[in-house]
Amino acid sequence: MQKLSFVSTVVGSFPRKNTIENMKLSFNDEISAGIDFPCYPQLVSMIDQFLKPLSNDPNSGLIFEQGKYILQSDLKIPSKIPAETIEYGKFVLNFFKENPTIRNKIKGWKACLTGPFTLASEIHIPENLTRGKRSIVFKEPRAIMVKSIVEKLAKYMSEIAKEYDSMGASIISMDEPILGLIIGKQKIFFYERDEIIDILNIAIRLISKYSSIHVCGTISKSLVDILMQTNVKILDHEFTNGLNSGIFNKSQLSESDKSLAYGVIESNVKFIEKAKIDDYVEPISLIESRIIKAVDDIGKESLIFKPDCGFGGLLKTFGEEIGSEIVKRKLTNLCIAIKNLKNKL
Repeated sequence: MQKLSFVSTVVGSFPRKNTIENMKLSFNDEISAGIDFPCYPQLVSMIDQFLKPLSNDPNSGLIFEQGKYILQSDLKIPSKIPAETIEYGKFVLNFFKENPTIRNKIKGWKACLTGPFTLASEIHIPENLTRGKRSIVFKEPRAIMVKSIVEKLAKYMSEIAKEYDSMGASIISMDEPILGLIIGKQKIFFYERDEIIDILNIAIRLISKYSSIHVCGTISKSLVDILMQTNVKILDHEFTNGLNSGIFNKSQLSESDKSLAYGVIESNVKFIEKAKIDDYVEPISLIESRIIKAVDDIGKESLIFKPDCGFGGLLKTFGEEIGSEIVKRKLTNLCIAIKNLKNKL
């Protein structure tokens, strides 16, 4: 399978409330901006999307109580994937059915799922299940501390990924923000390196096209080394703040079958008093300079360009109308910058 190169995508979340109409608006915004691999707009919690259906199953051993997911007994994954977990894929197929000409404007579409480690980090468990492991990272014991539970969640997510694969998703991402926390420069919490690699490979094993893992924030060289040893095809990280600069090298990626999804527009946008919308939007020239740096550091053939992370946080800061307009302008400038440079670098 050929590497994806010099194309655009997004991470997933958007600053609109969760309605079908808002999903259509945000998805259309991505496509109108020129995104090559748009992702269905993720307007609900990345945790609830996959754990809530389990907690609704009385046989799963998982309940949702007082805002927490709590494991009361052995976690049991249903033999049939809950319909709620694949509803976004059905949304995409219906969207293209209603708008047949739009499908020809893009190269493919992306599904954003949540990885097993991150899901497990949100499940509270009894102390006795930890088998003596100390809850250093969390105030209370979490399921991420128990390998067998994380493996079950990896198999659960692999079956969901298989469904999205069969629906035609070109890129299927397992978002794993928690890995940036448990895999540090000096220490890895709860796991051996090979165990993490094996579990991630289980989660993406049924993806026939482009598998991806997104880890936001500052990442360590240890995490990079682990991800490079997985079967994942796309590694997705943020780069606009410079903290991850130099963490990958050109030969490391060029000699592998992996692409790097490289953040070149900011997604963590802070409110500025009396600012206009364009004050929050990177000019095309700035995005171009970030792309040029990425090509110099990594090589054109291994790069995908995108926002650092999701845009869901803009809803609280700016509201739907202004937040969505900021996103639309950012994505438009991203696509213009890529187009300007594609045949020059």
